[in-house]
Parts: sequence; structure tokens; C-alpha cells
Amino acid sequence: MTQSSFRAWVTLGSVSLLFFLVTALTFSSLGVVLPAMVSELSWSWSGAGIGFSLLGVFTGITSTIPAILVHRFGVRVTLLSGGVVIAAAFAALAAAQGLALYFIGCSLSGLGFTLLATVPGTYLLGRTFRHPDFAFGLYFTIGGLGGVAGPPLYFLTHALSGGWRDFWIVAAVLSMAAAIVSALLVDTSTDLSQPGGETQEITRESWTASAALRTPQFAVIAAAYSVFLIVDITVNAWSVTHLISHGVAATIAGSMISVGALINAGARLGGGMVSRFIPVRALLVASLLTLILGLIALCAAHGGPLMLVYAAGIGIGSGLTFFASTILLLDYFGRAPNMELFSIVNLISTVGSVGPTFGGYIADRTGSFVPAFLMLAGLVLLVLLAVLWMKPPHRVAT
Repeated sequence: MTQSSFRAWVTLGSVSLLFFLVTALTFSSLGVVLPAMVSELSWSWSGAGIGFSLLGVFTGITSTIPAILVHRFGVRVTLLSGGVVIAAAFAALAAAQGLALYFIGCSLSGLGFTLLATVPGTYLLGRTFRHPDFAFGLYFTIGGLGGVAGPPLYFLTHALSGGWRDFWIVAAVLSMAAAIVSALLVDTSTDLSQPGGETQEITRESWTASAALRTPQFAVIAAAYSVFLIVDITVNAWSVTHLISHGVAATIAGSMISVGALINAGARLGGGMVSRFIPVRALLVASLLTLILGLIALCAAHGGPLMLVYAAGIGIGSGLTFFASTILLLDYFGRAPNMELFSIVNLISTVGSVGPTFGGYIADRTGSFVPAFLMLAGLVLLVLLAVLWMKPPHRVAT
């Protein structure tokens, strides 16, 4: 193993650990901790839900900030800044007595997640790996497993300490420590996007972010990334309620989310393993088809077989769409503008935050979540047709 290869794998390990932790301590944990917070502080569920929405919204609307910080101050400063922000977020949650500090903590958690997770992570991996597909797949997989680890970490902390405030203090310490370790260990010197840096192994054309943004291919990739997020967040919000209305026990309905999360993580890794042999656009087509299958199965599910089809369809579809759309962005436009483009894709995908509200509105009007799930399947189908049309872009000389 060469020195540059060793540095690349150390970088992968560092950013993967960070992605795992911030996923476990934010999106995965908040919903589990909230019942204890609501009970002790006598909040309404609507007030508590606003905080969760703020977490999602701030993760999206702040997604261009890491790119700005990396260009101005470097990736190490960006990671350290993210550690400080997310530690402050968890400190605010630990100290919360009323909703105001809770809202501040949730909002800062979204910003901290953005500064520490996928934008700087994909930026570093795209610069340090000659063939980043597998590295991306492994990175996304480990991050996804954080979603599985969050609830058990809270229950363990609660069993040892007896309080939810202690969990947020532990979260602050762990995230700050991981940010410091990652900032010290990542390789910031290797840059394969520079001339002579094997850019041609990704694309032979020299793209700028502004030129890429004007292509229909960018719009299709952004749509694919956004549509899997809106499906994912809507299914996580309402699938349990929907299945219970179909006569499924609450514990079994809830366990399907964990099953889907595990399958999602495996799909990301599988994408990284097979993308060298199967065109990534074909993987994206397959993932969107699988997502549609999962939504249709969810509509009809009331027993074991269909629930497994639903969990597998949503898990594989979401995980593989996440991976394939991210890799297509890199394959089509190269390493150099990737961080800016990926940041903008994440900003656009904030639209996914409307999913739970949309699903709840439809259910209130129709008495069922089925129409909402079918409408989402139709939306995925439209994106699928666009992907089938899509060809690799070519830079027009100006």
C-alpha cells in the first residue's frame, strides 16, 4: 500500500466515523429522546414536532455553507467548526427547559450535521481516491448504520444515568471528540481534481459548477436525490400509523423501519461494490423501480410477506438511489465542481421536508395514507422516465 493510498483509507475511516456518529446522535436519536423530554417538560407534541422539522430544514438550507468554509478556510477548520456547532446544539438540548432553547438546539444540530457529514466527506473522498465508487458506498453505508445505532445508544445512556439530559451531554462530548480526530487525520494534501491528478479517470471534460448547473442532467440527478428523500421521510413519519390502521401490531410496524434502515445501509455498500461492473445510470433506474415497488407494497401491506417487500423496496430503493445519484453527479461533471454541486443538490432536496405534512394532509382529507403513497409512487415514476431519457452531458465550448 502506497503512502497516498494509506492516507486515503485513513481519511475514509475518519469521515465515516464522523458520519456514523452525527447520524446516530441527530436524526436517529431525537425521535427516541423526545417522549422523555415532552413528558418531563410538559410540551405539546406539535411543539416537539416543530423542532424535528427544524432539524431537517436546517440540514438542507445550510448545505452550501461547508463549501464556502472549505474554500475560504480549509476542510480542517470546517470540521472543527462543525464540532463546535453540534456540541453547542447538544448542550442547548441538554439545558432546555422551554421550547425556545429546544428549537435553537435542533436548528444548530442541522447546521452541525451539514458541516460534518456528506458535503465535506464526499469532497475529501472524491479528491483522495482514484476510483471513489467503493469508498463512497462504504462511507454512505457506515453513515446509514448510525441510524440503527442511535436508539440503542440512548437507551444505554438512559439505563446508566437515568436521564435524557445526560444523553445530550454524552452526544456533545462524542461529536466534538470525533470532529477533532477527523480534522487531525484527514488527508488535505492529495487533490486528484487538479491538472495531472487523473481527472480523466472520472470525466474527460472540464466542467465548472455554473456550467453543470445549466444542464438538464443536473436537474434530473437533483430530482432523483430529492425524490428518494421525500419518500424516505414520509414513510418514516407515517408508515407505522398506516400499518397499525391495517391491523398490524405497533411493535411489528415499528420494527419494519429498522429492517428498512439495515437494508438501506446494505444497498449503499452493494452499490459501491457493483458500480464498476454495472453502469451507474442503470443502478439508478433499478433503484427507482424498487422504490415504486416498495411504496405499492406499503399501500397493501397487512401481513409479513408484503411488509418485507415494502421494507426491502424502500430500503434498497432509498439506499441505492442515494448512492447512484451521488456517483452520477461525480461521473458526469468530475471532481473539481463536485462539492459545490453536491451542496446545491442537498439544498434542493430540502423540499423533502414537506413529505410528512403532505402525507398528513392527504390522510386528513381521505382517511387513509394510501393516496399519498400512490402519489409519491407517481412522482418517482416521473423521475424514472427522466433518468431513462438522460444521456451523459457534453460541455459546449463558449
